[in-house]
Amino acid sequence: MNWKIILALFIIIGITGLLIFSEKGSSFRQQYLDKYIKTVGSFFSGITSKFKINKPYPNNTFEFSLTANPDILNGQNFDLTSVNFDGTLEYNSIVINNQNINMKEEKNIAFKTNNMVGTISIDSNNIITILGQSAYVELNGLIFSPKDGEKVIGFSVSGKPVKYVMSNVYKENIGFTGASGLIKLKDLSPMELKNDNLILMNFLGQISQDKDSLTMIGKIQKARLNGIDLVLGV
Repeated sequence: MNWKIILALFIIIGITGLLIFSEKGSSFRQQYLDKYIKTVGSFFSGITSKFKINKPYPNNTFEFSLTANPDILNGQNFDLTSVNFDGTLEYNSIVINNQNINMKEEKNIAFKTNNMVGTISIDSNNIITILGQSAYVELNGLIFSPKDGEKVIGFSVSGKPVKYVMSNVYKENIGFTGASGLIKLKDLSPMELKNDNLILMNFLGQISQDKDSLTMIGKIQKARLNGIDLVLGV
């Protein structure tokens, strides 16, 4: 039905356009038609918005894994959509639904959330800050849900990570300085890193830390080690 309506609108606008946009017809247009023209504009905006397409994830990607020192993530920021986080932190602060929470007898906290939208950042001291919204958060086994009439709950948690798993992470470019560890790319032999510079392009996957070991597993489009491309594409 939409195409018939659109066709009729084009015909009407085409016929009347010569009259209503002329000098003599301007007063008539302002008095009677402007509000309808605005409505038609809104209608077309609604139609075009239905066909908006997000940038797809590249097809020419490769399986990848990296095991390295956790401090390579220091200074990194991740803008997240539908990310799951499950970990243990030596916490500094906890805010849930704009309420500060003080765990007086607990040094470490277990924090979990699914389908999170927000940001995760790691500062130069390896302090991780998780800021966002989700359908629920779980703190030491206690589940916090949204307020009545709301669909999401807001939260902010910061602390030094003991261990965590962060899945469904995407970042267009990640650059590491002074990386030491082991990298595996597709069918290539594993390569040992010793204080190297590494750039990953279009990373999609999982990031996890367990004490002094960081692991990244997923797919990338390209890796650049000390300025040399390791994966050029298919």
